Amino acid sequence: MEYSWIPLLGKFEVLTDKIIFKGGIVKGVDGNDQFTVGNLLCDQRFGGGSISADIKFLGTKSNKMGCDLIFFYDPNSKVFANAGVNSEDLFSIRYFANNKWNYLASTGNLNSFDRNSTYKLKVTVKGSKVQLNINGVDALAADLPISFPFSQVGVWCIGEEDIEITNYKIEQSKNVAFVVMQFSDPFNDVYFDVIKSVCEKANLDVLRIDESHAQGLIISDIEQKIKESKLVIADITPANANVYYEVGYAHAIKKPTILLAQKETKLPFDVSGHRTLFYDNSIGGKGRLEKGLEAHIKAALETRI
Repeated sequence: MEYSWIPLLGKFEVLTDKIIFKGGIVKGVDGNDQFTVGNLLCDQRFGGGSISADIKFLGTKSNKMGCDLIFFYDPNSKVFANAGVNSEDLFSIRYFANNKWNYLASTGNLNSFDRNSTYKLKVTVKGSKVQLNINGVDALAADLPISFPFSQVGVWCIGEEDIEITNYKIEQSKNVAFVVMQFSDPFNDVYFDVIKSVCEKANLDVLRIDESHAQGLIISDIEQKIKESKLVIADITPANANVYYEVGYAHAIKKPTILLAQKETKLPFDVSGHRTLFYDNSIGGKGRLEKGLEAHIKAALETRI
């Protein structure tokens, strides 16, 4: 697939088979020399899957250079998140907010940097989990502070000399809605007749923990599935301790969470302040629940940070 590109910062040469970041030295706001920085975005919206590219550092004299793959960019706040390779940390996963870098994971040092190598980068995002693979090796993994909404993506570069980016590729994957509820009737009917069909229309895979076949402790599996999901849908009609634990965990990691409850349900104080989609357990109520859930899912996927 061919992508359209626009530079937001710095200078790039976009060719048919490669992208060249044009490095250099510029005057900073303080009057001192600093390395050129570049941000290049493409026209593809990304919300989960993988982004990959081959990175080659050209030239021989500069000791500071780096190239990251941007997997999230918010044009309103100018917050962006990326992962890649540079001559200081070697490999890192980080995001830029409030005029500073916030590191989620990093490894390596300047002595390990090899300017003569071609680094094959692959960033995989699954819910609020991100992994950086270098030359086929899983080098880093981190939990994002939130589950980022869909956004356009691209490349971030820094350096005095040019950097070559080839084989840039975006592979989208279906996001997952993790469903939390009591496993009994009539809630099973809500799950199979409403939640599953609405999520499928929104191009979301749906998972409930009783459908998972992972090994090990179930609570660890639940926490992992919540992290890997794009959003959580929870029916909190019965006062079920397991359901409330999972809702609390989702809120703690800032996972977008949609709360459902049958009408007349008395909600405990802890969640009574949260917006809840109330529904009637009837044929007419099913249609209204579908429309309400569609709207809530759309809002959750498009919410800006």
